[in-house]
Amino acid sequence: MMRFEDIWSLVATDFDEKLPRRTAVIVKHDDWDLPFAYPADFGRIGWLLDSRKSSTYHEKPVASLCFAEYSCLTRPHTDVERNTFFFASMRHAPSLVTRTIEFSNMGLMAQETFCQADGGGFVWDLCCTCLNNPNHPFERNLVTILAVTDPNCTVRCIDGLVEADFEGGRLHICSNHQKAAIYSSLDAFLSEAAEDGIGDGEGRGRYVALQHSLVLGGGEQQTIRFGISFQSLDQARSAFEAELPTERIRDKWNSWFAALPPLDSNGRDEQRAYYKCWWVVRQNYYLHPTWGKTMIEALPVYRGYWQWALPAHETASDLNEELGSGFIKTVIDLFLEYQRDDGYVTHAIYLDEEIPGERWGRRGIVQTPHIPWVALRYFNKTGDIDALNRWYPPLRKYYNYLCESRDEAFMRLHLWAITTSFDTGLDTTSAFERVTYGEDGVRERFCYPAIFAAERARYEQAMAKMSSILGTGDASFWEEHANLTVDAMNQRLWDETKHWYGVLHEDGTLDTRVGIDGLFPLAYGLVDESRAQSARESFGKLVADYGIRTVAADEPGFRADNYWRGPVWPKSISMGAAAAVNYYPELVDAVRGGAVRFALCHPSIWECINADTGRIARGDGGMIATPAISSNVGSAELLGALLLLRGEPMLDF
Repeated sequence: MMRFEDIWSLVATDFDEKLPRRTAVIVKHDDWDLPFAYPADFGRIGWLLDSRKSSTYHEKPVASLCFAEYSCLTRPHTDVERNTFFFASMRHAPSLVTRTIEFSNMGLMAQETFCQADGGGFVWDLCCTCLNNPNHPFERNLVTILAVTDPNCTVRCIDGLVEADFEGGRLHICSNHQKAAIYSSLDAFLSEAAEDGIGDGEGRGRYVALQHSLVLGGGEQQTIRFGISFQSLDQARSAFEAELPTERIRDKWNSWFAALPPLDSNGRDEQRAYYKCWWVVRQNYYLHPTWGKTMIEALPVYRGYWQWALPAHETASDLNEELGSGFIKTVIDLFLEYQRDDGYVTHAIYLDEEIPGERWGRRGIVQTPHIPWVALRYFNKTGDIDALNRWYPPLRKYYNYLCESRDEAFMRLHLWAITTSFDTGLDTTSAFERVTYGEDGVRERFCYPAIFAAERARYEQAMAKMSSILGTGDASFWEEHANLTVDAMNQRLWDETKHWYGVLHEDGTLDTRVGIDGLFPLAYGLVDESRAQSARESFGKLVADYGIRTVAADEPGFRADNYWRGPVWPKSISMGAAAAVNYYPELVDAVRGGAVRFALCHPSIWECINADTGRIARGDGGMIATPAISSNVGSAELLGALLLLRGEPMLDF
């Protein structure tokens, strides 16, 4: 087994201006809080600062800070000009980004380091080198622009410090600038600067111009630095004054990587993929003021916890003492504490909700119900019998709700139906079109997918084991119903022609499209050997260069670049990995190779990519998928798949 002393450097990733979403490159303000920074658009040397609690698909920074946007000669006075430059290199390592900047309108280059400061906050360090010939000294004022998003903000500049109060927080900046002025607009700044350089400004507004004066001979250097904090001026000042913490960042991360369970592999790329997944897990830590240590789904977008992500949460907590198994206990408690009187358990809980889970609860949408078997994995790790006792009654209540609302209300097949694809999390997969959006003008009230058949059987199997542990006396009830569910799945959903599990529509037709929906029975080991081997050819259609397709390329509705209609997701990789381990060991290496390529083809870990090209996929509405995602559609699920492919029992309970 290969081991690396410097995993921090191993996982570092080069990037360029073609990055589909700049939030793939993030530096957190502190390991356990929400604020983070990511690069401004690549026509600017800057950082966007985000401190919100809400979830959004869109970029919503509270401020931007952009270096050397403008410059002018110190003497004689000339008009302020917009600087031009290019990035010669850009590299992202855990908690740190370095870039080499070369200006094209003046003889200056800068080696940039943006990183998390010791004790929290950000350090932004720009070591500037004069490229002029010795007989042409560099004498210029460089102007950095702070722009606060909130139009009602209050900004103050005092003795080398800048404070900005905005809705929901305060930003503090300390720098070695020589002059600062506040403006209502960039036009106001440019108008004043055109006459006499940076003056006193307007005294109020949401823009601050920070002037750094550089006087350098050829080859000489001068460092411009910013300390930035959402917490306090003292933290910003400390970040500014301390030496660059690069070595301490590296050592801290390497100590953490070394404490994680090793991956039994001699492949450098496989090891790099594994630890890269862990890096993204750690980016999503959040110390909730009430709930304690947690891991949110995706820092740039999804700030909360999903029901169907619980297996990935369990992986990230069970194997990682820094987060700890207490997290999975907390999140299961959360979902069950806010269970509705009728037994419904919410699809997701977001940080900015007044009542946890209320947003999805209003729509009555569930999500793939993994809770019982995840609870058992938690119990197997901790022996916490009290938690199991506490969870058993609401889990039985949830089961009754699902049976009544997702089967008794419809065809009574001893399976679970869905009323929208969002019940499963496989939001846009082609076979669910009728029930979600209406396919070819046909909208149905429900359909019975293979994923929910597999989940029902697994739910019942887990409840049987839980009953045996707790001595509730109804283990045989659960075992009987699990067998009935598997029988119904084979009778109603198995397609003897295509040798795959399909979707039973409201009109009674079986719609079989080889893809992720039919993978779940195989992943959970619910399929007899004869059926599994007859499905071998269909399974092979899903194995691709970058992982496991969500829909086979020859199926109706296949779209190579659209979400669950064909692209690879970490969830499809993990289900494909489990199916291969269970039934197709000769394909394990191919699945592993795709998983590794998925992890390494872009900076960060993304939701989904094209299975053949690695291109980042898009939603139906055209929006690029999400990076920096930790959950079951991200890094925690993917690292679980890598472990499973090396023999670890990641789905056992």
